[in-house]
Amino acid sequence: MSILLTFVVSLLGILGGKSLFKKWMNHLTLYSAIWGILIVLYELKLLPYYDLMPLTWFYIISAFLSFVFGILTLISLRNIFQTSPKEIIHTRLDLPILKDGGVTLKYALLITSMIGIFAAVQHWLVLINLFGSIPAALINAALVYKLNLSGGAKGVIPYISNFGFVAVFLSGLYTAYKGRFSFLTFLPFIGIIIKSMATLGRVSMLFALMEFFITFLLFRYLLKTDTEKRFKFSTKNAVFAFSILLLFVVFSASLVRATRVSNEYYKGTSKELKQLEDNFIITPSIYFYLSCDVGVLNQYLKSDGEKTKFGENSFILFHYILSNFDVIKRPKDLQKGYRFPMWANTGTYIRELHADFGIVGVYLVPYILGFLITWLWFRFFERHGMITLVLLAFLTLIIGFSFLMMITRLDIWTFSLILLLFIVPVIEKVAVFFGERNQHSN
Repeated sequence: MSILLTFVVSLLGILGGKSLFKKWMNHLTLYSAIWGILIVLYELKLLPYYDLMPLTWFYIISAFLSFVFGILTLISLRNIFQTSPKEIIHTRLDLPILKDGGVTLKYALLITSMIGIFAAVQHWLVLINLFGSIPAALINAALVYKLNLSGGAKGVIPYISNFGFVAVFLSGLYTAYKGRFSFLTFLPFIGIIIKSMATLGRVSMLFALMEFFITFLLFRYLLKTDTEKRFKFSTKNAVFAFSILLLFVVFSASLVRATRVSNEYYKGTSKELKQLEDNFIITPSIYFYLSCDVGVLNQYLKSDGEKTKFGENSFILFHYILSNFDVIKRPKDLQKGYRFPMWANTGTYIRELHADFGIVGVYLVPYILGFLITWLWFRFFERHGMITLVLLAFLTLIIGFSFLMMITRLDIWTFSLILLLFIVPVIEKVAVFFGERNQHSN
């Protein structure tokens, strides 16, 4: 019964998002689809998961309804005051970032991609110096992974790998503008995947894939509103190329998993799941990673919560900064894990909102997110600002990762956002400069 109800509610959320925003890819549709898949997979119980408590269901439903109410509040205010049109207006687009025909955007994409690749190669050079060779580093995967969890190997240049995620955002813009996928589409992912192989982590690859997908579709939606239809796009090319990109990332993530995990055995595995134990890509651990987080949330709530400082998970970067000045104690890098009966330590963004702000956070933060993302959505399609798109994409990423964690706790979200807020205006100004100079010379 829970599976059927979850499917129905998710479907209504997806269709409701399409009705409200006139596009299939929007924050309500994304939230409904992701949480629907998470809960259905958990309730299938292909592993011997514990039953969810009524309190867990209450928090899941409350967070979802708060998110929906935030969306409806903004839409209602727009309708009441009628300060803006109810639907996206089609007009002749005049975007500063494309003033020079996308040349500056292209070179910014190349430069940031190369910085990301440099960061990945430099990380591997440190590991080679530490272990003697690449095979030796892979053999010692457990130690490499432990080093990464404790802050990384000494000698690795910190934070510059975040330029790779800047490149992913720019790649989404450039691909949507050019109307086809190309080598430049895939270039940022090379550095991110090489870096992920060095850290034996997979979140970065998922983050990059979701960031590209969100940015590309949002910018493509905007370009389609151009009344002169100057920005045509090959749907066949997009479907084929995105499928290749998805397979590339999934294969790389599976390779990381195979390096870290010696076997796929889980006690109590169902007959259906056991048949996948020798599969390279679709494995029991993939099912576990896609379904376990709500089980962690359940056990977290059963344990009566955790003692954390205000906003410690959601704004962990600021807590790190304060801890450097001995204002507060440094938060733990890893979250507490729970057994259900398997062990995991990521428990959806609801777990972290509850730990940071109590029950108020479970209601208030999803409401604010729903309100803000909806405001940014309409503002972007009405005023076409690239900074608005940056904020819209990165807040939507919070929703995209809500099944796993509050993604703001990771530096790839924070530093990539900060870099983009500085870099995008520079790209626009340079593009306008060269675009106007070309017009005068002609």
